[in-house]
Amino acid sequence: MTRIGYLEEHEQYRRTARAFFDREHEPNLLRYEKEGGIDAALWRKAGEAGLLGSCVPEEYGGAGGDFTYNVILAEELGRTVGSATTGSSLMADIATHILVGFGNDAQKRRYLPGILSGEISQAMPLTEPDVGSDATAIKTTAMRDGDDYVINGEKFFISNGKSANVLYVVAKTDPTQRGRGMSVIIVDADTPGVERRKIKMMGWGCGDTGALSFKDVRVPVSNLIGAEGQGMQILMGTFLEDRLQIAGRCLGAASAALELTLAYVRERKVSGQRVIDFQNSQFALAEIKTDIAVAEALLDTCMVKFRAKALSFDEGAMLKLWTTEMEGRVLDKCVQLFGGAGLMDEAPISRMYTAARIQRVYAGTSELQKVAIAKGL
Repeated sequence: MTRIGYLEEHEQYRRTARAFFDREHEPNLLRYEKEGGIDAALWRKAGEAGLLGSCVPEEYGGAGGDFTYNVILAEELGRTVGSATTGSSLMADIATHILVGFGNDAQKRRYLPGILSGEISQAMPLTEPDVGSDATAIKTTAMRDGDDYVINGEKFFISNGKSANVLYVVAKTDPTQRGRGMSVIIVDADTPGVERRKIKMMGWGCGDTGALSFKDVRVPVSNLIGAEGQGMQILMGTFLEDRLQIAGRCLGAASAALELTLAYVRERKVSGQRVIDFQNSQFALAEIKTDIAVAEALLDTCMVKFRAKALSFDEGAMLKLWTTEMEGRVLDKCVQLFGGAGLMDEAPISRMYTAARIQRVYAGTSELQKVAIAKGL
């Protein structure tokens, strides 16, 4: 199907991104999984290729493009076998949009050059051990002490949390308030009092998910992004971008899974007959193709509305719900078509299947998306 809303420069960027991941990421995936993490050199190479921070204004060294580039990057990454694990790091790029949208000039000039070059990796510690979808219930505090904030608290399930060198910590500057008491503060990861450890996640052999502890971490007030109490507004500003990127990665993964499966069933024979020639296989493949086509159309429509500033929060929730559930359905059917070969650990389709499961949980569960959708009725 013809994609809508994409210019030639978008498609050129897509070709560049696909070639980069095919060349630099896919061949190294097994090594990344063995070592338990992504080589930092990958991000520096991505920076050299001009793939990072596409939306950063030209005055700060970026391309000044629209958010379509970020979604394309997510979709092309999704096509790789290690999409989910690497994506946990790449999606931390959403922090760049916080910096560009709400940071002051000094903050932008300090951090954006390193972000664009791939030297700086970011994380946004929000989720806590006892706090999931309700961000306003966080307990981490950042109390003013002269010209500093003193941060105390625990964060959990943080994408890029173990390796990031710049953290955008969401904390309560006014613990007596809920959403109105939240703020976002930049913390360099090597600041005294910051402790981190990696959390091993199902299907994410080389993923970076971390647990972080902040014990009397002292940072200057100048590290505050935006104004005190603006944290919830900042987070809500990333809501749609986050869902668009996740949808892109799910679409890319499902499309790649279909390609892998088609190649297999066209070659694999059972009782002298190709698997693809069985009507049951054709039914399953037809369902997969239709699911992907619907997801593609929904994402492209949402992108058009997003660029026109007309995409609503409940539509963003619909997008996240449909594409993550779609990826799960598609991968399940693909594994079934592979049969026993799809259950081997070394099989790409097997790794894609286990890695996909988290999509329906992180960044807002499917159930939470349904609540958001229902509110828009």
